[in-house]
Amino acid sequence: MDLKNDSAAKDAFQNMELEEFWTLVRGTYPLLATNALRILVQFSSTYLCETGFSALVHLKTKARSKLEVEADLRCALSITPPDIEGLMKGKQCQKSH
Repeated sequence: MDLKNDSAAKDAFQNMELEEFWTLVRGTYPLLATNALRILVQFSSTYLCETGFSALVHLKTKARSKLEVEADLRCALSITPPDIEGLMKGKQCQKSH
């Protein structure tokens, strides 16, 4: 196989995520890359499902047994970091009477 002797591909494989690597070499090795990506997609969706289930189990403790967890689950699974400073700047202090 040509891929076995391709030193640039070996370097890319060691320095990239699997999905990125196979997307990169898709033009050079289309059949191999397509098959590899098809297999990787199955593991990706399983991983995301397990991550979501673990987050749900963590949220649904006896102390927090509310029925609607969509918003909490969305926050738990989000990869976007919260902008606490920005949120706090938009709020106004509530003074007691």
